[in-house]
Amino acid sequence: MPSPVKPHPRTPWQEFWYRFRKNKLAVVGMGVILLYVSIALFADFFYSWDFVVGNQIPNAFATVGTKAVVELGGKKVEHLYILGADNFGRDVLGRMIHGARVSMIIGFITIAFAVLVGGSLGAIAGFYGGVLETIIMRGADILLAIPNMLFALAIVAAMGPSFQNLLLAIGITSVPIYVRLVRASVLTVKDQEFVEAARALGARDGRIIVRHVLPNCMAPVIVQATLGIAQSILSATFLSFLGLGIQPPAPEWGNMLSEARPYIISAPHTLIFPGLAIMTVILAYNLIGDGLRDALDPKLRR
Repeated sequence: MPSPVKPHPRTPWQEFWYRFRKNKLAVVGMGVILLYVSIALFADFFYSWDFVVGNQIPNAFATVGTKAVVELGGKKVEHLYILGADNFGRDVLGRMIHGARVSMIIGFITIAFAVLVGGSLGAIAGFYGGVLETIIMRGADILLAIPNMLFALAIVAAMGPSFQNLLLAIGITSVPIYVRLVRASVLTVKDQEFVEAARALGARDGRIIVRHVLPNCMAPVIVQATLGIAQSILSATFLSFLGLGIQPPAPEWGNMLSEARPYIISAPHTLIFPGLAIMTVILAYNLIGDGLRDALDPKLRR
């Protein structure tokens, strides 16, 4: 009898996807994020920039599903306010779509900055130890002792409200988390046999860190980065709500909530829909983070 055919072993990526997709909520969260990213990329296709920042006072507080005449480029056209209009007659859905672009950019850039800077400092501290480790870790401890939002508020208030300063403030406040996380991971990896083998073959410290140590420390960093993106978006929303983030009339979910706050009773749609957008994005990123943790942690394999 012919011997049974053995199943072909999965590649690491196939194994990761097999384990990730077992978490149905994580897959749903990924679908939600992909939808928001796609909307953000093609925001100009759905609504022109002039439309979401230009005043249409005659249509102020148009309710959900209202058809009205708007003026664009000197021409009057009929427009459907799918999610209603705000206090300046601007389309709520259009501003949410363009606001999604801002929020996604903030989340990705700030966490990329935090991972790059914090991960580098954490790798140096964990690999070399000694006085250098003490200096880096005490600096991280000092920053962690300050509440993130208070620190970000202080940075933006000192430098002035702008998009660049908002990115810098959120990025800096996120750095200490990755310093501690990467350092802890490096300490568990740096004395293992494959690192000693690379050192015996004459590899320089920089090559050992980049090629051998850091790739084996990325699983917890990836999970934390996913959760960190959600936190960065929430922080940006909070700062914009206080008037220290993205400035009107530029659309951003936080300043949309701030502008809609006086009209929560008379025009609740101006506040409800941006709030739902924030909630769904934060929830989706947290679901993805849970799925990544289950897929990347070997202790949770079943």
